[in-house]
Amino acid sequence: MKKKQIIGMMLALGVMFMLSAHWAGAQNRCVEKELSFQSGEEIDYVITYNWFLVWTDVGKVKFEVRDTTMYDRNLYQLIGTGTTFSFYDWFFQVYDVYQSWIDPETFRPVYYHRDVDEDGYLMDIKYWYNHTQNKVYSRVQKRSKPAYRDTLTLPNCTFDVMSVIYYARNIDFEKYEIDQKIPLKIVLDNELTDVYLRYKGKEERKVRGVGRFKTLKFTGSLIAGDVFQGGEDLVIWVSDDENRIPLWIEAPIIVGKIKARLVGYKGLKYPLSSLIESFE
Repeated sequence: MKKKQIIGMMLALGVMFMLSAHWAGAQNRCVEKELSFQSGEEIDYVITYNWFLVWTDVGKVKFEVRDTTMYDRNLYQLIGTGTTFSFYDWFFQVYDVYQSWIDPETFRPVYYHRDVDEDGYLMDIKYWYNHTQNKVYSRVQKRSKPAYRDTLTLPNCTFDVMSVIYYARNIDFEKYEIDQKIPLKIVLDNELTDVYLRYKGKEERKVRGVGRFKTLKFTGSLIAGDVFQGGEDLVIWVSDDENRIPLWIEAPIIVGKIKARLVGYKGLKYPLSSLIESFE
């Protein structure tokens, strides 16, 4: 079984959620509503892996939002860090960092950086977005091979795997009927890729160690590769309140299944009114 990117790819499951001032001013907003998050928000998850009916907690993922500046603009820095637990490192060690810098006024990404160390497999990916020319410029380096650069045409409101997670939290779900597809476009592995979410309605969900929540449920498309088989097998439950934080995520992989469950949060912009019963 190929276990590469199991932790790192979890950062992209919720999808699977402007280099100067005049660039942003020339474009329409990708998000029309008030943002569901703020600087200082931190959300923590534990990643669980299942193989032959045995479930094991193998790692953790932290999402953070910070204020920052770049190209003389005030931006949000979105950070996702995935690591294996120390007891699992002897088998397959992971330390992945995904970062996306977005303009909070337009919700357009400015810059993206993915730094991967998966059991010695090193990869460094950077994207620079030019929304005036509708281009994204990339630099990709894998292992010790020479870096290569590319330029892609940038359709309106295209995201990377970090910014799309936060974008999905700001979708106006009232506009969609149950089972209706919500299309998304992302830059993934130096290619433009169409993915989607499908709204499945509301239900209650227990999150072990945290509580029982009112949730919105979605399924989503997965991209076939070393980890996923592809198809609409991603399942996501998010809090049915103004924060829209992912609470529980499930997805099958080539061999087995992985889950991500909420274990902690702080700095939320709104009260977590979806929490029906706390287990703390």
